[in-house]
Amino acid sequence: MGDSLEEKFGAWELFEEIWEKTITEDTVNILDKVDIFIKDSPFHDRLNLRADVKDNVKARSLRARGNELFHPKVKRYIEAIKCYNESIAFSEKGTEDRAIAFANRSMICYELQRYEECLENIRLARDSNYPERLAGKLVKREEDARKALLAAANKHSAVKGSDNSQAHGGEVKLSYNAYETLPQVAECLELAESEKFGRFIVTNRQLNAGDVVILEQPFCRLLRDVYRCIRCDFCLKESIFTLIPCERCTVAMYCTAECMDKAYKQYHRVECPIIRNMWRIFTKLPVLSLRVVITAIYSFDYNLQAMEEHLGELDKKKVNAFTMDWTKATSRDVYDTVHVLETNANARDSKDRMLRVFFTTIISKLLMEHTDLGIICGLDFDLSGLLGNLILRHLQTSAVNMHSLHYMEYQPDQQLYELENHASACFPLLSMLNHSCAPNVTRVTLLDGRCAVIVNRPIPKGGQLYDNYGMHHSMMGRKERRYALAKQYRFNCQCEACINDYPLYHGLPSIDTTQHGMIDIQAIHAELLLHNVQLARELLPKLRRYLNDIGHQYPGNETCSCQELFLRSFQILHSPTSESAHYWKYCNP
Repeated sequence: MGDSLEEKFGAWELFEEIWEKTITEDTVNILDKVDIFIKDSPFHDRLNLRADVKDNVKARSLRARGNELFHPKVKRYIEAIKCYNESIAFSEKGTEDRAIAFANRSMICYELQRYEECLENIRLARDSNYPERLAGKLVKREEDARKALLAAANKHSAVKGSDNSQAHGGEVKLSYNAYETLPQVAECLELAESEKFGRFIVTNRQLNAGDVVILEQPFCRLLRDVYRCIRCDFCLKESIFTLIPCERCTVAMYCTAECMDKAYKQYHRVECPIIRNMWRIFTKLPVLSLRVVITAIYSFDYNLQAMEEHLGELDKKKVNAFTMDWTKATSRDVYDTVHVLETNANARDSKDRMLRVFFTTIISKLLMEHTDLGIICGLDFDLSGLLGNLILRHLQTSAVNMHSLHYMEYQPDQQLYELENHASACFPLLSMLNHSCAPNVTRVTLLDGRCAVIVNRPIPKGGQLYDNYGMHHSMMGRKERRYALAKQYRFNCQCEACINDYPLYHGLPSIDTTQHGMIDIQAIHAELLLHNVQLARELLPKLRRYLNDIGHQYPGNETCSCQELFLRSFQILHSPTSESAHYWKYCNP
């Protein structure tokens, strides 16, 4: 799909080079060393920073590659349409190159029997000045698509894409009454604080496996670069057949003009000139940190002076996401709960701190040199200092508080579905959940973009809710887990799994199931991998009951297996699912 935005030499590699040549751990003035390097070094050239401009030559090359993939002897339609989408993103508005790419996209829609999208692409092609010499092909395809739609309508079975807007299992709701002022959280949950755990969430009643206790909408989200030609940059909807491009950059694409307008107002007006360079030289965390900062600035209507005054008067100790009235909260109030998230700054070593300072310096320069924020800040050093402090702050909070969003992706080679990460997001309430390598809750991305927190084994009254940060005892050994957690999250894990050295999955003991009966774990797992919706609907309540029966016998092979089966069933019914499975019967002759 054209050139990746990721390149081999990025900001991290440049920092490593500087650190090895210029800086050592015992350097007295590390900050001065980096500052001098940034001023004196041609880092723009080293990082290959350049303006992002439309390029019709590049667009034609991408379209040619799409044509090769579309060929009747190849029929790799999904890969072809990604190329056409990127060609559309690179092409200039109103040019023949863009018009032909839209027309080519309509060909694939027609082949896949997506006639409505076919007609929409024909409209887009004409609006983009489709050449008269090729008009006959478009007219013929339009006539055929309309006839096919009419025939389908007459049979009361119009051919449309799968609709992810309706959950297979109905609407997900909290299992208990919600707080009046905190409608996204069950009122049995409370926020506590201690020297050992910091802020954490406990329950004031017994919780059962399957209980839904939090439903949170993110403060902001970031689509992963690899999905930029597949999903809408704003709402994250899979819209591969009808994406339209930002007219100012070659990266962002949207499902509708409405999403494009909302994105521009909330963050893209700032990101647009630098987003390609950001993805080129950084991984997702610095890009997400920038998104958090811009979204925060948007909540102050891009008034940095008002933001500086507000944050200067903010008493961080009094900001409590659980006691705030969310029914009356402004976007600024919500940002306060994000602003006070833990940075773990004191736990970072010199190299880690300087890496983030280095990234902050580069991002700040990109913003000041190429975006509206440079104009807003002008020569006001207090405002530019605020901008730098916000970037540095969220480069630290993002690493320890952000969460991935997932969907179910069809894998044609194995003919099954796997969970895939398509975006990252900032959730101030979910960030209050501490980690355990043997968690008692799990997060699930819902169809509407919210994240649900679901209990996966019984939790006693007064018990703490524990999430998992990606290091589970059944998948990683204790030494490996502790190293990874200390490196990223800056703490030495003392959870039950680490203290008791729980074994990996294949070493888990069997539990006594004589009172509760056995379930055929292997057979159920094989069926659920095929994304059997009806089976998931039937199994979910049964698995929930079984998990509550055996959940106290933890860790055990049957318990951990049942947790996975329950989670898989819930995801099948309530998580987004890729439409890819519907296309493969037309592809690859």
